[in-house]
Parts: sequence; C-alpha cells; structure tokens
Amino acid sequence: MTEAAGIPTISMGNMADRMAHIKPPRALLVKFARGSMFGEPGNVARQRRILLDALDALKTMTEPGTIRELPYRWKQPDPA
Repeated sequence: MTEAAGIPTISMGNMADRMAHIKPPRALLVKFARGSMFGEPGNVARQRRILLDALDALKTMTEPGTIRELPYRWKQPDPA
C-alpha cells in the first residue's frame, strides 16, 4: 500500500536468495551479520555512508524487484 501511494520503500538484508523469494520493491544486499544492516557498532562514518546509499537507491532503483549489493564488508576486530 505504501508503494501504491507513491512512497518508495527499500528493504535491506544479507541473504540474496531470501530477498529474491520475498520480492520487495527494491532491496539492498549487505554482507553483514543479521540485525546489523548498517555495519559495526560505533562505526558512525560507515553507518552514515550506508544510510546515504540506501536513500540514493530510493531514487535510482526504478525496476521492481531490483536487488543491489553494497560493496561494504564487515570489519573483523584485530586479534588480541
């Protein structure tokens, strides 16, 4: 209903096959742990970048069912 009212939506997930099955209007694939779609805790710069990428995708992803993978990868903590 939201999309039908002219309000674009975007989903974020970490499993392309699930997103393809669910078929949201547009989706961003991020290679992060479930529940951490914006990256590592405390990494404000990356979180901001991902949010801006998601907002940009709302403007540029016009084909229904499009899934775009973001280039970011989870940064593992240095071994102690």
